[in-house]
Amino acid sequence: MVHGHVAPGFERIADAFERGQADDPGGAQLCVYQGGNVVVDLWAGADPETHVPVGGDSLFVLWSTTKGMVAIIAALLIEQGQLDPDQPVSQVWPEFGVGGKDQTTVAHLLSHSAGLPFFPSAAGIESGDLPNWARCVETLAAAEPLWAPGTASWYHPFTFGYLNGEVIRRVTGKSVSELFAERIARPLDVDAWIGGLPVAREIDVTHRSRMSPVSSTSPAGLWSRHGVDLSDPVVQELLEEVQSIPDMVEFLNSAEGHQMEFGGAGGIASARSVARIYAATIGEVDSVQLFSTQTRDFVTQPRTAGLGPVSQLAAVPNQKLAEFGLGFWLGSQFESGRFASGGTFGHPGAGGNIGFAHPDSNMAVAHTCTGMWSDDSRPDPRMGWAEPLADLAGA
Repeated sequence: MVHGHVAPGFERIADAFERGQADDPGGAQLCVYQGGNVVVDLWAGADPETHVPVGGDSLFVLWSTTKGMVAIIAALLIEQGQLDPDQPVSQVWPEFGVGGKDQTTVAHLLSHSAGLPFFPSAAGIESGDLPNWARCVETLAAAEPLWAPGTASWYHPFTFGYLNGEVIRRVTGKSVSELFAERIARPLDVDAWIGGLPVAREIDVTHRSRMSPVSSTSPAGLWSRHGVDLSDPVVQELLEEVQSIPDMVEFLNSAEGHQMEFGGAGGIASARSVARIYAATIGEVDSVQLFSTQTRDFVTQPRTAGLGPVSQLAAVPNQKLAEFGLGFWLGSQFESGRFASGGTFGHPGAGGNIGFAHPDSNMAVAHTCTGMWSDDSRPDPRMGWAEPLADLAGA
């Protein structure tokens, strides 16, 4: 059963959300702001592990939707003159300037073009090591990039938070967790954290689980068919990424995972909170606006236009490379391509989490879920609400 409310004119969104939840063994939330006001606030289902019903204030691990929250912090610091995207990282983090990284810029880290998409396999970092901030950033500082920074684009799933978090710590003296609480969560009065979840709120965090798994062609098989040399050291490292930290779902369901600062995937919030935060990036929400229109335009300029994958994979067809600004995923987060226009910026998260702003319609949208959709043979049926919402937004 679906709970919550929608404003007049948004009834089709509720109908689509209800249809999408009909076969979901877990739970989900959907929240939409328009013009600083809530127009959709829906939730359904239950935690698949505890069977506790999902409520409007239930908390979800955001996975990579967290990266959008880090990008918002970066935008705030850029607007205030504390962070320069064109500055070499080594100027604020001297230990980083080795192994061919002396010209790596802050923008390269934010736009997934730094050549450090994951920890070097030789470092042996596993999920249990992720709370050790010093070890993680020291490993990245000493690493050699897999490509010349700024010459290729490849998603940095887990290293993103450490790379950008350490730069932010060096320029402000504070962690991403502290800045997020001080400059975003408290001013907007939202239940959201990037690390440091209060122990009393642990009970409110839902558990994620995989759903609809299917067998698909492995990257190694696909790449090999197109002539990729699987013995190439860079290719071997990229393949290692596919298998890296296989117990991440379990780890991010744990109290330890909820406590640590993990800016790549460990944020915790409700859809209400994520939508409210994005609403404050495109206008005022209860007198709070996070940054100016000029800053928004600057941080959402494409930074990876024209960048392909690493040269070793150039012959592989149909590679879906997202366009990135300064930390933000630009354009559509949906298989259908809806919300591709209108200045959309935000960030999706693994398996169905979504957060974005659509400036042209003055909408901010967030979806959280317990089930991690992993059926790559068909679109996620839970996302049917995106079609009528895009119709209303003219997107």
